[in-house]
Amino acid sequence: MTDNDIPILSAPPPEHWDESFAQGLVGKIMLVNLTFLDAEGELEGREAFYGVVITADAEAGILLDLLGPQDGDTTTLPPQTSNITAAKPGLYPLTGGETVENPDFLSSWTIAGPEEPANDEDA
Repeated sequence: MTDNDIPILSAPPPEHWDESFAQGLVGKIMLVNLTFLDAEGELEGREAFYGVVITADAEAGILLDLLGPQDGDTTTLPPQTSNITAAKPGLYPLTGGETVENPDFLSSWTIAGPEEPANDEDA
């Protein structure tokens, strides 16, 4: 993922964006968990990463400067604050053996894969 990703939404519904909360994210460390499902809803994989929130914009999304193994990369999350929660103090294990200590916020996303395209070829 890069900061050049196409935004999923041009602007979030009002119930999913809290501007003052979003601005409070800037400069904080966020741990993001992604769950990938196939078209049937079966688990395909999981990914976790973390970084410092650089900007939070209701149209452009939430830009993270990644840390750890992806240090130096950036990624943009969709413009949604309703699924971001304050993290409890502690150690958060990531896949690959790394541990994140005391992130400020957590955000989890489930990404469902597309249905398989119909086979238009004659059998």
